[in-house]
Amino acid sequence: MIRRATGHDIDAVQQIYMELFAWERRHEAYSKWVSGVYPNRTTIRRAIAKQEMYALWDEKGKGKKIYAALAISREQPEDYARVNWKFRAPPRSVLVVRALCVSPLRFREGLGTQMMHFVMETASRMRCRAVRFDVWSGNVPAVKLCEKLGFRCAGRKSVVRFGVGADERAYYEWAPAGGAGNGTGRASPESSQGHA
Repeated sequence: MIRRATGHDIDAVQQIYMELFAWERRHEAYSKWVSGVYPNRTTIRRAIAKQEMYALWDEKGKGKKIYAALAISREQPEDYARVNWKFRAPPRSVLVVRALCVSPLRFREGLGTQMMHFVMETASRMRCRAVRFDVWSGNVPAVKLCEKLGFRCAGRKSVVRFGVGADERAYYEWAPAGGAGNGTGRASPESSQGHA
């Protein structure tokens, strides 16, 4: 079950990111996130306060365990202004995916797909014109997920994030059927002709 996280859920949401950081220390650091910097308790609390944090809860065990989380925001990072987005949209009609995380306990079970489908359905219901998502270009699981779901790569740029050195970000976009595209990540005939 996916639902919006509340103030009572901060510990459970934080736990999933801690599990990922622990896994990445032992294996490969796909996220390029920095433990204690991003995502941290403060960023999670802010996202919850803004009603932007969503989590996938265990349907067994009375829903006390989270296995995936993400934030859906209308705020676009500064570097998005320098990306050549194909799906042009006013800022209020764009949803931005942030901090998508799946517990290492449930890797390869389709939970990332479930979370992104939830975002795509939310965008369609809200009549948004685009969904945008950026990942470190070396984050193989996230890149494959975007491509599998029909997100279009709008470009790559070297960006400094989290107060550490620059890394190359890959910027992905998707347009709902009622938005600027046909829901496949490709422009619809209307949008490619410049119609609103």
